[in-house]
Amino acid sequence: MVGTSPAGASYAFLAPLEQPIRRRRLSPAYLCCLALVACAMLLLPLIYLAFVAGLGWAVYYHAFHNFSAIMSWGGFSGGGKLVLLKFLFYVAPLIAGLVVLFFLFKPLLARPPKQPQPLALNPADNPLLYAFISKICDAVGAPAPRRIDLNCQLNAAAGFRRGFWSLFSNDLVLVIGLPLAGNLTARELAGVIAHEFGHFTQGAGMRLSYVILAINDWFARVAYERDEWDVALEQWAQETDDGRAALLVWTVQLSVWLSRLVLKTLLYTGHIIGGFMLRQMEYDADACQIQLVGSATMEATHRKIATLAVAEAVARKQILALWKERGQLPDNLCEVLRQAHEQLPAEARQRIEDTLGLHRATLFSSHPSPGDRIRRARQAAAPGIFHDDRPASTLFASFHHPARFVTLLYYTDDLGIPITADMVLHVETGETQADLDSLKAQLEQYFLGVLPLLAPLCLTPPAPAADLAATDRELNDLFSSLQQVSEQLGPIAQQFREMGQQLVSARTARCLLNAGVPIQSSAFNLSEPTMAAAVGAETEARQTRDDLRNSLHEVAAALTRRLQLGLSLRLTQPADEDVEPFDRERLQELVKLVNEDAEREKERSTILEALAVLDRIAGVAGASGETPALSQALDAQRAELSALLAKSVSRSTPMPTQAALVTPSGPGLHLAQQAAYLGPADLEQLRSETIAGSLAYRKRLGELVQIARAAEQLPA
Repeated sequence: MVGTSPAGASYAFLAPLEQPIRRRRLSPAYLCCLALVACAMLLLPLIYLAFVAGLGWAVYYHAFHNFSAIMSWGGFSGGGKLVLLKFLFYVAPLIAGLVVLFFLFKPLLARPPKQPQPLALNPADNPLLYAFISKICDAVGAPAPRRIDLNCQLNAAAGFRRGFWSLFSNDLVLVIGLPLAGNLTARELAGVIAHEFGHFTQGAGMRLSYVILAINDWFARVAYERDEWDVALEQWAQETDDGRAALLVWTVQLSVWLSRLVLKTLLYTGHIIGGFMLRQMEYDADACQIQLVGSATMEATHRKIATLAVAEAVARKQILALWKERGQLPDNLCEVLRQAHEQLPAEARQRIEDTLGLHRATLFSSHPSPGDRIRRARQAAAPGIFHDDRPASTLFASFHHPARFVTLLYYTDDLGIPITADMVLHVETGETQADLDSLKAQLEQYFLGVLPLLAPLCLTPPAPAADLAATDRELNDLFSSLQQVSEQLGPIAQQFREMGQQLVSARTARCLLNAGVPIQSSAFNLSEPTMAAAVGAETEARQTRDDLRNSLHEVAAALTRRLQLGLSLRLTQPADEDVEPFDRERLQELVKLVNEDAEREKERSTILEALAVLDRIAGVAGASGETPALSQALDAQRAELSALLAKSVSRSTPMPTQAALVTPSGPGLHLAQQAAYLGPADLEQLRSETIAGSLAYRKRLGELVQIARAAEQLPA
């Protein structure tokens, strides 16, 4: 199941990665062969340039030397038609040659297409993931990446961060496809990452292979890339009615086709030359994966990726149908893939796995076939050193947080779809039902239903109890006194919720009236549809909520003390006598994170209330049709949300939006620029990030509650 892991997770499970794996050293003969292949690949662009130069010389020679010869064929008799035909024989090759030269020179001058912007992870936000990857790099003997990017592909890759400019340094970037990470275990993901960085243990070999792949990619772009000039030439051929003009266009098209045939020949020649060495490098990288996670896990990973690829194809068809029928797109492609993979019939899975070994690598393949790779893994029969099978998603501080972000980036950057709020369909994750209901019930029971009224908890770092008996008595007394007042707390919690609803209604009414939108008092629970009534209701709701919080001051202190005592008792219990073992280091980290997140949790509540107001205004606009006044009210509320966000960012407690850029230099996501108000995609992202942050806060509290409640059941 895809989930969210508290940022204070223990690092103990990474201990096996501290031992380096045994790697086979590359022989000098292998490196010499790779160097020869790279040199041969470098000859291909030279052949291409020689071909262009030769064609240019042929056009020049034809233009300045063949005119007289062609016009003198058969003498000057035959009339105007013969002269015109001779002229056409001269002009057609000239024009065709010039056009072909243009099409051949165009790729040399054109810049490569702009790549979609990935989401860069901040090390401060995901320390566990960075530590996990760093340990893997140490184990395989490769340099750690300077940056980790996330995208929406079912793949992972490591490469030079700035391309050629990083070729002679260890400036690397790791790109993780979240659909892949969201469906693998930590052990399987470790193997994938070990494979990617296994390439970089080869030093010179990796750099030579970079040259080979760069040349192949360039030839592929030259041979297959099409732009508006190609489209214009095709349209010209289809639309022309004049026979002589059509003959000229066909001559040009034939020449372009022949020139690209030469380029494709060079491309496939490059694939054949470099294919064998590249496949061998993949085997060497596989060896790192096999040594790290074992032969069985390496095979299981290949089988899972094969079934995931089929599930992805099924999911994309479903998404396309949803887009055509309703004009909507899911907000979490990672979760869509996970659900599609779970729903694959057992027979389909078995059929995919049975046919996996039937695929064969060709002369043009840059990777070995899955069957050959699995065969080599079985021959190695390696047990591996890392065997942790927790979901890889738990390595992230909040997996669904970036998963939704990269989904929006995929729609806007990769597909070019301008996303609006009504186009986004929320995908429920596997944890949002039973798991979250259980968490909610647990917190309500422990905090007697008044957790929303409590000021964000501030806990003292727990220490073992100095007097076990006295601590246990105090805990029992607190529990008894809290149980006595528990029945009185229900109505208070209910009134607090009602005041929250009144606050949202009053703020909505105030915003609408301020924009000149008439309202009905009954729809907003006001005494009259005026600004004074709205302001008064808002003030009353805010004051009532403050009074309710103040009335629970002693209860809040008792609940906090109960939690503090329970944690102290758990620390007092000897580790070897624990009824339910727990990580003491994790306990301290959780307390620290809960304290650090207290102010942010207050900000999240404010942002969620502002979003609720925006939703009410949007509901009014949807029911009655958007008017200039309603548009003004919507813009005003968006501006208020933008101001709240800017205030949060200024205090280094940022709430991410699609307008944000992630940099590895500081904590959190940082706004590249502050717009007048947030766009629809930004608002949806802000909503999901705020909810995710609040959920992570409650999960940490829930884990502390579980630890403390176990102490209440221990003997004194």
